[in-house]
Amino acid sequence: MKSIHSLPRSIIGQLIVAVWIVFSIFYIGNGIWQNFKQNELAKVYSQAQADTVLQLITEAEKCEPIPVFAGEKQIELIKIGCEQ
Repeated sequence: MKSIHSLPRSIIGQLIVAVWIVFSIFYIGNGIWQNFKQNELAKVYSQAQADTVLQLITEAEKCEPIPVFAGEKQIELIKIGCEQ
């Protein structure tokens, strides 16, 4: 087996360039993947927020108290126009 010192300089240079290219592709690909995940998470969060508000409006139109929970806190909401 040859040592690294007996390899021609051109092969060593090619190996360094190949490793650099692989590292660069991985680094750039990882950045693109992280950006994609963050954007998808933001879209899902926005859609969930819109769905929640729409469901709250739909329930409020029934003129019945709507229980709302946040951890230990709980209140009941009712549409203003429904109060008698």
